[in-house]
Amino acid sequence: MTKPRKELWGGVIEFGDLEPGKYTATAEAWNLGENILEGSGSIEITVRAGETTDCNIAMILEGQTAYYSKYMILTNDPNVKKLYNYTTMQEISIEDFTLGGASYNPVEDREGKIYYIIDVTLHRNGELLSQIDTSNLIKNPLYYDSKTDSLWLASFDSGMSFVNFSVFENPSAATSNPNPYKISYEDSFPGITSCQAFAVKEDNIYIAYNNSNILLAKKNTYISNTEATITLSNITPALSGEVTDMAVLEDGTVAVLVRSIGVTSETKVFDYTVLNDKDTVYSRGALVLLSSDLSKVEKVLGWTDSPRTISATGEDTENSVKEWTSIEAYIPEYEERGTHFYGPVKIVAIRPKELVIADCGANFVLPDYDGKKNGKIYAHNRLMTVNLRNFAIGCKKEFSESELKFHNLTISGGIEATSSSPYYGNYVDEK
Repeated sequence: MTKPRKELWGGVIEFGDLEPGKYTATAEAWNLGENILEGSGSIEITVRAGETTDCNIAMILEGQTAYYSKYMILTNDPNVKKLYNYTTMQEISIEDFTLGGASYNPVEDREGKIYYIIDVTLHRNGELLSQIDTSNLIKNPLYYDSKTDSLWLASFDSGMSFVNFSVFENPSAATSNPNPYKISYEDSFPGITSCQAFAVKEDNIYIAYNNSNILLAKKNTYISNTEATITLSNITPALSGEVTDMAVLEDGTVAVLVRSIGVTSETKVFDYTVLNDKDTVYSRGALVLLSSDLSKVEKVLGWTDSPRTISATGEDTENSVKEWTSIEAYIPEYEERGTHFYGPVKIVAIRPKELVIADCGANFVLPDYDGKKNGKIYAHNRLMTVNLRNFAIGCKKEFSESELKFHNLTISGGIEATSSSPYYGNYVDEK
């Protein structure tokens, strides 16, 4: 039984004619304009025959002060950035600027202004903000810290031995060519050779390096010490692949995306990769939630830990066909597609107690020789939501490849039996 009320103040909500027994009373406060769950609370009550039972429910309205994304910035392969409205899931435009082919990863501040890099310049909503050195930027060089209202830009030094940060304070109000302050991290301890992503919250700096390691350092003018490190393979279950994105949530939890995708390799997308019979193929991923000091793994969500065998069906002794028998696949079962990842690439929206994640990967079917049907790679480009209250995973939207594709997912030569009749145009259904 539910009874909504639109007032922003407390009051009495009555439920009559309840059967005696134990109940859980739950209250939620929603900002319907932004579709944000501001807060919730619950209490256990016992209803007795012939008696009236009262209860009070207190809520902390988290959404009132929490940072949340107003937009979702999605990348259409090869590198076209598009803005989408979170609620309507429609592509939108903002007056006076377009992201277009903006390099690297645009970020959004708490006022809804967007920062992005074009050539050697940093822009804010169509306005040139600063000239920057882009010669040694890391893979995802921009990050916005909502707690300190600061925009961070990360790059290697010319010798690739230090990670340097340029920090723009109060960027939404900054005039042209603001003067950022500099921070350098000397990586002699972990031996950083590549840096996929980083995240910041106040004095904590988190760096994902060498595909599968994360370190925590404290913010100083010059950093040469590491507070803590964690490696994907040491997490239970053991994770592999590479870190693709990171974010620090309102409560200090560190959210990390891990992607494992490729043929015989876990760090390459299916970009005209060759797949052979008996190969091992990967298309999986996880959201990992870590404590702020990296001492505890809070949750591992959406990971496919065990392989499955994808087999061809029957045989064809009448036609000239390519013979497939089976492949080993670290890919979610078809029935798990709503609760597991195919290959998460980006956290595209942070909402109060919810993340929206761009997920890109593929499922495979091999030929059905009895039914004269070809095998096929089924690409999945979708937005997945993670509820941070109950850790449920759901699909917000799946795009057709004609609408949007985050990466090109193509197997060179395909996985067909033949392009000739009677197989031509006939494919096994996804399963």
